[in-house]
Parts: sequence; structure tokens; C-alpha cells
Amino acid sequence: MILDTTPLHPELGREDLELVVAGDVSVYEPKGEWLRKRLADAVELQQELANLPLSERLRAVELLGEAWREKLESGKLEWVKEELAKATGYSPAIVDLEVEFVAEVLNPGNIAKALDTALVGGSRSLEEPVEVAARERVRNLPAGPVLVIGSGNSIVPPLIPTVFSLVIGNFTILRPSLANFRAVREVFSPLHSLPLDVSLRRALLVSYFAHESRNLRELLERGPLGVVNYWGGEPGRTAVARMLAANPHRPRFVVNGPMTGFAIVDSSCATVEVAEKLAFEMVLYEQQLCSSPTQAAFVGSKEEALGFAEKLASSLEKVGKRYPVQLESLPYALFVMRRSLELAGAKVYASSDPSNPWTIALSDGKSALGEVPPNALLPLHARRRFLEIVRVNSTREALNLVASLPRNPAYLGVDRVQTLAVAVDRGALEEILRNLHRIGVYRVVPLGESYLRTPVEPYDGLFLPAAFSYSVYIRG
Repeated sequence: MILDTTPLHPELGREDLELVVAGDVSVYEPKGEWLRKRLADAVELQQELANLPLSERLRAVELLGEAWREKLESGKLEWVKEELAKATGYSPAIVDLEVEFVAEVLNPGNIAKALDTALVGGSRSLEEPVEVAARERVRNLPAGPVLVIGSGNSIVPPLIPTVFSLVIGNFTILRPSLANFRAVREVFSPLHSLPLDVSLRRALLVSYFAHESRNLRELLERGPLGVVNYWGGEPGRTAVARMLAANPHRPRFVVNGPMTGFAIVDSSCATVEVAEKLAFEMVLYEQQLCSSPTQAAFVGSKEEALGFAEKLASSLEKVGKRYPVQLESLPYALFVMRRSLELAGAKVYASSDPSNPWTIALSDGKSALGEVPPNALLPLHARRRFLEIVRVNSTREALNLVASLPRNPAYLGVDRVQTLAVAVDRGALEEILRNLHRIGVYRVVPLGESYLRTPVEPYDGLFLPAAFSYSVYIRG
């Protein structure tokens, strides 16, 4: 079967494509010679882009956002919603939120604010040297060409680094996943027709490459790349790293993932409102984001923990029904894991509704999930609307769970906890902040805001605009 993976670039014709077998399907990729030519011209193109006023680069993104909103309001994106819901397994109601959020990613005000925060000298340093001390100036320039290897769990994550890279002035190659390729291509397709400087139109290639593609291998092993930004986990991350190790141009390798989220709730904050916020975080994106809480600690007595688990179960019934998924029946493997958790000592609360298949496991003192036999354990990506709550006696014990999560057998392949969502009193929050060095998280946010990102936030401890640029120091 041949999939519609025609790459997006204004200078790419049919004669420049080749059909590549990827498992039981065939996909279109740019030919190696075409890629080599574009990469050879990239330095000159990036100089043109860097000399464009930043306002023109931001205007290009703004026009993309306007084009997307117009399609959304006119109903021309229904096919995108249907494809994403089918490919990801998300509720159509979640996909509706996702496609609306695209316009926020393409908001030039948000981008400019992020650049001002991330770059020494602020966004103006992308146009001219900016004084940072007496007789000392800094100019930030494109570090590309940039290759972004995006994840498939959402349409938004591939857009974020790509937009930053383009605005900074890099020749950018975006390789989405098969799950979201057509949706991502649709976001950037107006570049060809909008009234933009020709260098901006030539600055982006959106193309799928098969995992075993020789074109991708050549790009990683020998391409004159400046930065490779990889979103995802194993085994792809290690495979890409090994190929990049052979590249004589020594591109930067920036990795986002694989991580997960964790929630801490203490008895003083165990309200119905907090339970509803946690339920929403479990339902949103089916816990497939690196920020989604997949384990929690409850600081309090056994009776208080039982009471909060019951509030969460009631909230999941209510919240989950607003975002139904399309399952005919619950998978047998889920029943096996639920029973195994009970045998490991956990109290299990669970739904039998295939359209809202939530599960809560309440453990005492330590993770019962970590005691489940490997053959009875669903992998993390398949544990949807699932949360283990571990009751502990103190904030310190809760933080021990956060720090040890990557060593829990149920979280094999997870590097660390990315987002710590908290509903605790002031004293507990201060204790958490004093122990940031020990627990190694990248974000601490109020429970209910794990998925929210402001323009000034770094990604996994790194400001992406800084990763896609380099600073020239000037004295005199």
C-alpha cells in the first residue's frame, strides 16, 4: 500500500521523489541527490533568512496561524480531526482541543516572548548585535541546518521546535511520524501560496523518512547538519545517536523525552475540586504527554487516602464521559493487570465502560505496580486513564517515589519525571523546592496545569531557541 506522504517544499517535483518500502507500506521521500543540493545551499539561505527583519519571519508564522483558523472555522479540517482520532486513539473531543491549540503555537506574540526569554540579548539579537555590557555585544545566528524528528502522540509537539527553528532563520527539515504526517503538512502547506519572501518558502522541508531509509541514514551520518532535535524514546533515540556519532560535522543532539508526570496530593488539599483536576489530567491526551501524571503520592492516613481515591473515581466517571474513546470492549490484558495489582496488595477501582476505561490502584507505602509480573504488565503507552496512588506518611517519602520512578520496573525506558504536579500546603511546597536537585524534575506546577505551557517555559530543562542558534560575542 502506498501512503500519501508527498513531502512539502516549493522546489520539490515528482522527479525528485523516490518510493521507499517501510514494512508493509510504501512512502515517498526526497531523493538523496536533491537533499544534498539543498543542504549545500543551506548556509547561503540561512544568511538570507538571518538578514530578514524578524518582523517578516514572525509575520510568516502569523499568516500560517490565520490560514489554519480560517480552515478550522470553515470546516475544512474535519478530515484532519478524523485521521488524528483514529491514529492516536484519542477522544474526538480531545482532538478538537488539539487542532484549536495549533493557532496558539503560531501566535507571533508568544514566539517573540519566548525568544526574549531564551536568548541572551533577546529577540533583537536575531537581527543585530545587542549590547549586554559596556563595549560587549552579542548576536545570535542560525545554528542549522536543523533536523527535527517529531513524535506521533500529538500534532502540536512537532510544530513547536519547527516554528522556533524557522523564525531563528534555519533551513529546517521536519520529519513527523506517520500518525500525524498529513496533519502537520497541512499546517505548513500555505507557505507556498502566502505573500512571503522566497527564502522563507524555501526554508522548510516537511518529509517522512522510513525508519530504515538510506536517505535518513545518509542525512544523519554525513549530512552537514547543525542541530538534530529528537522527540521520543527507545530504540529510536539510541539508533539516531549512533548514526550522528559518525557525522563529521558534529551536529548538536537535543533530545526531548522519554519522560512522564507525577502528582503529589496531601490530605489538606484532598478536595473534590483537586480530584476533578487530577481526573482531567488523566483523561487529557490519554496520558501520552511527557507531562501527564501516571503515578501519584498521597500524603496522609489510610482512611484519607481511601476517601481521596473514591473522590477521584467519581470524578473520572464524570470527566471521562465528556471525552469518550471508541473501544468496543476492554482489552483482556487490562483485566489481567488489574487482577495482578490486587494480588500485589493494591486496592483497585475500575470502570467497565469501554468508552471511559479508567483504573485507579491504591498502594500503601510502596508501588504495587512495581511488583506486577512483567508478563501481566501493560507498557506505559498502553496504560491509559490509569493511575497508581501510593499512600505515604511524609512529603519526603513522596519525593523518594519521584526520584526512584525510573528504577521502577513498571517504568522501564522512562528517563525521569518531567513534570511534578502538586496540591500541597505551603510547607510541603517549600520542602519540594528545597529538594529539586535530588528529585531531578524539570517542571513543578499546580495540579491541573501539567499540560499548560507559557511562552517563557524551557522544554525539558532547555530553551529550544538557544539550542537552534549560536551566539557571536563582539567586544569593542
